[in-house]
Amino acid sequence: MKEELSLLLPKISNVLESEPAVLRIDPEATESIMLIGDIHGDLDALDFVMGMREELGCKHMLFLGDYVDRGMQGTEVLIKLFRLKLEEPQNIFLLRGNHETMDMNIYYGFFEEIGFDRGFLLNVSRTYDRLPVAAVISGQTFCVHGGINGIESVDAITKEGAFPYLWNDPSKRPGLSTSSRGSTVKEFGPDIVDGFLETNGFKRIVRGHTALRTGYEWWFDGKLLSLFSCPDYVGLGNAAAFALIEKGELKIITFINRSQ
Repeated sequence: MKEELSLLLPKISNVLESEPAVLRIDPEATESIMLIGDIHGDLDALDFVMGMREELGCKHMLFLGDYVDRGMQGTEVLIKLFRLKLEEPQNIFLLRGNHETMDMNIYYGFFEEIGFDRGFLLNVSRTYDRLPVAAVISGQTFCVHGGINGIESVDAITKEGAFPYLWNDPSKRPGLSTSSRGSTVKEFGPDIVDGFLETNGFKRIVRGHTALRTGYEWWFDGKLLSLFSCPDYVGLGNAAAFALIEKGELKIITFINRSQ
């Protein structure tokens, strides 16, 4: 598996390098797009959403990051996603999550999965650095793994400055406040969301990053949607969900671990 992934890395790196930090995805009016949250090395979950893509006849897919760690099939997940991206670069979009970093992989499972091979992990992490940070769908929906970093234009987002967008979380407290995730992570309140949406002319934010019992959670009167697409995450018994945007309308589809 490592050999297979190694062969894909130079090709996928070139494709990702050519993409901007913020993707602009504009499906035609007749086309839909699936939004998928954290997968965390769960190949069954990825296979399920791929099967749903076929069932729904959906051309476009946007993954919100966190492909590895926690589950032990991160290598297979990366291979499948990278192959898909190479086969359909205009239809498949991969954002970076906070687990697409070397530091997280060392502590949360992927490093162990690849046999503690530091050189290999370094190669994979170079590919991580090329992943886009966010995406805007049809000029309305801002998609990101973690969150926003205050009231600012999306034009300010860079791949090098990805950290807050991979890590930050929504909060009911107004403003930007401290987070239990660490001193460098922030939580953003409803006023920040309102200001961000207004500044950029967006309707909503869709993000991943948080394990949820039902697989999804709405915040701030429907202005922010949190998705999690890994069922029974680390044995929690949670459901998983993905979203489908069709003709401007957003629908949520939930699923559970098929072995349950």
